[in-house]
Amino acid sequence: MKVTIKDIAHKADVSVSTVSKALNEKKGVSNFTRQKIINVAKELGYFSQYTKNDLKTYNLAFVISRRHIPVFNNPFYVRVIAGVEIEAEKNDYNLLFSTLSLKDLQSKEVPRIIKQNKVDGLILAGADLNQAMIRKIEELKFPTVLVDNYLKSPIMDSIVSDNFNGALQAVKYLVKMGHQQIGYAGGPDSHPSFSERQQAYKLALLENNLAIKNEYMIIADDLGENMTKNLCKRFMQLDKLPTAIFAANDAIAIGLMQNFKKYGIKIPEDISLIGFDNIEITAFTTPKISTIDIDKQAMGQEAARKLFARIADPEKKATKSVITTDLIARESVREI
Repeated sequence: MKVTIKDIAHKADVSVSTVSKALNEKKGVSNFTRQKIINVAKELGYFSQYTKNDLKTYNLAFVISRRHIPVFNNPFYVRVIAGVEIEAEKNDYNLLFSTLSLKDLQSKEVPRIIKQNKVDGLILAGADLNQAMIRKIEELKFPTVLVDNYLKSPIMDSIVSDNFNGALQAVKYLVKMGHQQIGYAGGPDSHPSFSERQQAYKLALLENNLAIKNEYMIIADDLGENMTKNLCKRFMQLDKLPTAIFAANDAIAIGLMQNFKKYGIKIPEDISLIGFDNIEITAFTTPKISTIDIDKQAMGQEAARKLFARIADPEKKATKSVITTDLIARESVREI
């Protein structure tokens, strides 16, 4: 049966005239409503009645905030992107990159790349994204997958690392190496990964009958360029340093190692150090940094596979995939 604009209007809960304006690119329709109508029209198969390609662009977008550093300077997401690229090529799709400025992050509007109908699906990366904006995308039913973030949603898939169990592995390894005075260095608790890793740090101490010392938990207020410098300074203000520190990611571990050196503190002779993420540079620092490995490429491939499934079936039930972790023991942790 042929799909009509009345069918689209009914499902989109708008008037027939609004549908007509949206489909004919007339004025008087907001960008949000226009996109909603186009998505409903695609879902009902309206365009396939008239065109062969069903308005597909054969483009995917990888979107991340540029609040801190450019995407290609971020070793974690570079590997995630590599995984997305593999799956995009398998499906004869192009991969586009887009960043969200601080202004974009504070806005409730959907990303411009959606409004401009340049892509068939979206991978949103990072935890510092505007929840209101994500909900707007969800309302549009635009095929979207979250990476390193989670939102309870019936139609938005998520890919996350096993932050909790990975952090348990890290702290239990420090305990196994004889450490009982273990510190924690992390970013804001508003970031789900930091929050989960901190909670696991606490549980690991309790499971090993070790006291949770608030003064050993040093948490940054933000992810600015002076974060590790300030974290190190706060550790140096303690009456007694811990014998080991679990850094909630490798960037923090590297920054701490560099800043402790300025105070004459040696790793691992004076303090053992373990990070999280296993970014490539940790295997080449002096000393090489022990860390928790995440298969970042697998994370990207899983995100892309889920996005293609979502494009094929926008109404399918959302799922959350958890990428497992492995301990990588190197030189920055010593046995005592």
